[in-house]
Amino acid sequence: MKQNRWKTQADTDMEILSSFQMAKADSFTINNIGIPSAVLMENASGAFVRVLLEKMPEMTSAAVICGSGNNGGDGLAAARLLSNAGIHTDVYLACDPEKLKGDALLNLNILKNYPINIFAITDEEIPSFESYDVTVDALFGTGLTRPLSGYLEELVNSINLSSEFTASVDIPSGLCGDTWLTIGTAVDADLTITFARPKFPHVMYPARKLCGEVIIVDISIPDFAITGCHTYLLTPDNLPVVTPREPDSHKGNFGHAVVIGGSIGKSGAVLMASRACAVCGAGLTTAAVPKGLIRTAENSNPEIMSLPIGEGDFFTADGADKLAEFLENKSVASIGMGIGTNDDTAEFLDRLINKTKLPLIIDADGINLLKKKQFKKLDGRCAITPHIGEFARLLGMTTEEVNRDRINLAINFASDNGIIVVLKSADTLIALPNGLVFVDISGSPALSKGGSGDCLTGLITGYAAQGYDLDFACMLGSFTLGRAAELVLETMNEKTVMTTDIINTVGRVLNELEQNS
Repeated sequence: MKQNRWKTQADTDMEILSSFQMAKADSFTINNIGIPSAVLMENASGAFVRVLLEKMPEMTSAAVICGSGNNGGDGLAAARLLSNAGIHTDVYLACDPEKLKGDALLNLNILKNYPINIFAITDEEIPSFESYDVTVDALFGTGLTRPLSGYLEELVNSINLSSEFTASVDIPSGLCGDTWLTIGTAVDADLTITFARPKFPHVMYPARKLCGEVIIVDISIPDFAITGCHTYLLTPDNLPVVTPREPDSHKGNFGHAVVIGGSIGKSGAVLMASRACAVCGAGLTTAAVPKGLIRTAENSNPEIMSLPIGEGDFFTADGADKLAEFLENKSVASIGMGIGTNDDTAEFLDRLINKTKLPLIIDADGINLLKKKQFKKLDGRCAITPHIGEFARLLGMTTEEVNRDRINLAINFASDNGIIVVLKSADTLIALPNGLVFVDISGSPALSKGGSGDCLTGLITGYAAQGYDLDFACMLGSFTLGRAAELVLETMNEKTVMTTDIINTVGRVLNELEQNS
């Protein structure tokens, strides 16, 4: 299976850049700092070749496919360095050599003095690359904005069909650097080596599937050349600090969390959420459930207290007063997991929001029951954890519309309402009311099973109970879930993993986070 991990060889803050922001940083480095563009190109090609040789130490031959822009120039410089390293290297120009200019032309002229074959690709004959150990894709960079067509599309199809191993320079050709969507036919890379910072297709699906393993390298663009960014990659380096507990600590130091959920047939959701809350460190955890589920709650999690609400098998408005009174001296509450969407439960949620000032994490059916009039009551004290479909319903949009613009939609909702949005997908967005958004790419297909969202809500609740601000709790909860889903695959097949297995792996993640602190 093709790897799809993301690594860095650069010491950066991990902003995620658009094509414009990357071009702006390039321009600043060249024009204001004084590093010539040819030096940046040499740095980029040198870093590319170094990583490629590390990844493919047995390679003896390479085909380097170059376009007419700076990405092609990077490829031409990389071909020279590969030849210097003793690799039999052939260059395929997918453009008229007369169209080359600047640094790309400089590197072509240098290459003409090397014992390297330079072939011109035309629409009359599309080459195959099956005889090479590695195919280097340097056709197009991040600036592409329209689908490939004609012989260029045929060329990309040939790369995908015939290449043994494909390494893309900066971005797989055919992808657009400004979006995570695929705009047409694109190179399906095994390895992508990009420069200075990741771009949107490197970290977000579906484009991320075509990037393979992504490695970012330093090419001498300084941190202060990168400005105007609001989107960051969530990594262990920018997570809040998690430290071991003091030897004289006790349960009262780590808060009392209340996890509210469940209805007949859906008791498992609140039980998993409350267990995840306790496992990640809440001092005390209470599961508040409809009275009809109290025996199930008490028998399932002996470490977790339970509170019966109302008289039936689902929440009704008459139970809101009792629960609001219970919440008065608690640290944080979460609500929504398995509560259903009937009218009585909607009234219960409305009354509870009005009667409490506690930090709230709202998930699942709780989100489906939210009304716009309630947003003002939640301003500054709430996080919602929708998946794409739930967020689409909340906004009155289709899932396709949300997927196309999910970063901006999440940012706008968070900033307009003062509510943190944890938008769950294969890459999870954490949008804050201050306009920043973090992209969490941790995780594995083991999360593709019912209950993982309940676990996330419980983890966020547990971190918030321990005193983390709600935004930090969301970051830690999301990363903990994703990392646990990665670690559990060391001993299990992804298809067999249950949410309880992920919960039982949380301790290993906490060990890692404490070691990184």
